Amino acid sequence: MIDQYDAQLSARLYAGEIDECFRFLDERATEDQHLAEYWHWRAVTHLRGGEFKEALEICCRLTRESDRFAYQMHCLSDVCAHLGLKEVALAMIEYYAHKASTVPIGAFLWRVYGWHYLGEDERVLQLSAEGVAEHSAYVLGHHQGRSAMRLNGIASGVELMHRYWSSRESRRVLFPHVDVEHYWCGERVLPAHMTLTSIASGHGDQVNWVRYAAALQALGVQIAYADGSDLNYRLAMPADEQQRDAEAMRAAGFVVTPDGALWTDPFALFTSLFPVLGYAPSTRYIEPADADLADAFVDEIRRRAGGRRCVGIFWSSCESSNNFANRSLTLPHLAPLFDGTNDIHWVIMQRGFERKRWLNDPRANDPERFTTLPDMTLAQSVAIIDRLDAFVGNDGGLSHIAGALGKRCYLFLNQVAEWRYERDPHRTPWYPTMQLVRARRLGDWADVVRKLQQHLASDMR
Repeated sequence: MIDQYDAQLSARLYAGEIDECFRFLDERATEDQHLAEYWHWRAVTHLRGGEFKEALEICCRLTRESDRFAYQMHCLSDVCAHLGLKEVALAMIEYYAHKASTVPIGAFLWRVYGWHYLGEDERVLQLSAEGVAEHSAYVLGHHQGRSAMRLNGIASGVELMHRYWSSRESRRVLFPHVDVEHYWCGERVLPAHMTLTSIASGHGDQVNWVRYAAALQALGVQIAYADGSDLNYRLAMPADEQQRDAEAMRAAGFVVTPDGALWTDPFALFTSLFPVLGYAPSTRYIEPADADLADAFVDEIRRRAGGRRCVGIFWSSCESSNNFANRSLTLPHLAPLFDGTNDIHWVIMQRGFERKRWLNDPRANDPERFTTLPDMTLAQSVAIIDRLDAFVGNDGGLSHIAGALGKRCYLFLNQVAEWRYERDPHRTPWYPTMQLVRARRLGDWADVVRKLQQHLASDMR
């Protein structure tokens, strides 16, 4: 039965059905509570429901008591980063590494993942892959690239990340199921047709780096989107910027053949073309695929707002299957923001469990201050964000969309944020209209909310 946990819980967790997940786990408790896998899934369910201390307690207990289970490291690090308990996570990583039952490769991988996740970039860069298997060496290599970029800027680590994450050889090692024969990863001779396919990336990666697809288009490559992203937004890079990028690529030796077809992915576009084009900065390089999708929604929002500024917000990606708690707020964090901005009409775009929590909040019943959008397609979300006055969000797809639309937006980050935001606490070259709101200390979300209030009070007059 334990093999059924992923099938039974993953979709429910993604939908924010936390109570249903706990009911399932309670039903399995008598039979499975002696299994580490059971407790791991219970910790993950607490994590997705924003019950971070409960998740942490289980992860620590698993680390102490289990002689073979190790997957709790991701949940442990995610929770500790959210709560600001870096030293706890580092102590548990070392505890696990020195347990008599821990195999050397287990200790190695816990340090690679955990240290990078917690911002111990210097320690990650000092690790050696000597004596480890090929797959683990590639895991270290691309994490060292990410740590270098976070520590010293993207130019310092992009080559490492390309070699160990985006190259043809790295795809063979890390993703053996993909077609490497027809994969493009930086070759100067470009095919006439290129299909953009996401392998280990999300909507945010696609939106962030589709700017490089615009450069390929300017050279004459026909771009197709395997995930249908062109049904949600279309490229709208200004002609002079496209020409700028095309000239830089020609100068670097890129040419387009009259035929041929290959595929690539957002990370390959980034690591292949950043050395040539840099950030390829643009104030606005996408637009809604169908702007009319927003008309009825925005008309109703403006009517409710009664002249107030209309600001979209999305604060938690805990429903994602990836590690997002360290970059997500919970509704209680937002109380000072919502209560202290009477001149703003908030457009709630949240999904998952935090959406359900919001719907049970008395504020959700105040139509003059808040509009809660129904479940929407991504195309509708793009069109609505484009018509709002501003957007506030965590490091996820909708914030990238707001930045790519050239919308005034505020991206809140933990002190230890993803490598693509480097070290500047306020701005990112990727999005000229985006204000970064970074916590001064790990997990200090009260500081983030205070800064958001200040920006919204002064920037949008």
